[in-house]
Amino acid sequence: MRGKKIIKIMLISLIGIFVVADLAGGAYLFNYAFKKGGYSSTTVSHKPLTGNNKWFNEQDQKIWTEKSKDGLTLKARYLPAAQKTNKTVVVIHGYGSASKYMGSFVRIFHDAGYNVLAPDNRSFGMSGGEYAGYGWKDRSDIMEWISRINEVNGKDSQIGMYGISMGAATVMYTLGKQPENVKWAIEDCGYATISGELNYQLKDMFGLPSFPLVQTAAIYSKMFAGYNFYEANTKNTLKKSHVPLFLIHGSKDKFVPTSNIYTNYKNANDPKKMWIVKGAGHGEAYNKEKFKYIKEVTDYAAQYFK
Repeated sequence: MRGKKIIKIMLISLIGIFVVADLAGGAYLFNYAFKKGGYSSTTVSHKPLTGNNKWFNEQDQKIWTEKSKDGLTLKARYLPAAQKTNKTVVVIHGYGSASKYMGSFVRIFHDAGYNVLAPDNRSFGMSGGEYAGYGWKDRSDIMEWISRINEVNGKDSQIGMYGISMGAATVMYTLGKQPENVKWAIEDCGYATISGELNYQLKDMFGLPSFPLVQTAAIYSKMFAGYNFYEANTKNTLKKSHVPLFLIHGSKDKFVPTSNIYTNYKNANDPKKMWIVKGAGHGEAYNKEKFKYIKEVTDYAAQYFK
């Protein structure tokens, strides 16, 4: 009897240690990946703005402000076209970035003659919030920005959507909810699911299995960030959309694996187009094939803007 009691105590102790370790590990993962000032603060250089980023920040842009449905103050940079137009492109930044670093992509569409709105997603740049939305929480915010554009440009307003990395996921998660005047969308190196990306990064960066840490992090996400990231899946959003979608990915992407583009392409309805840029790493398609990239995305926009 005494031996059984000791074994029982040991088992309960081990279970307790496991639970405590899981809760602590899940909390660390959540704060590291989601909380402002975590890993996202290390992914963008804070050096002086140069090149197209410098150009963008020197333009006569307007700073727009919106309140999110959960009370956050959100900001976006609006750059009107040189010649008045009802066509606007929403350009959405990636994880750890901000609108001010999107100069190259803003310039592509501005030079093509369009208005450009570049939002700062929640917890990034000028926008408020303590936790990243990873595109899922941000989709409602993007809908508010689209409504604002339509107020400014009137009943003939036409909108295109462009996003890179987390911004690309934001675009794909917003599709299916978008108003009819969204004419096209371009996603560059976006992930299909938040959970899949976290699973991959946990193994790639730390050599750890996803279970049970990612599942525990999901509990913290629901409690503190206000959303269940397991719901974020392009399978559930793209099937509701028939907005023309152009999917781009680097063949050597080791941050958001290239396999994501095949999943997203499969999940999307027609019309759709896929381009895998040979030799490009994460977010490097533009730098790898600059002139072709500019032509491809501007031709795509012109094809569906009327």
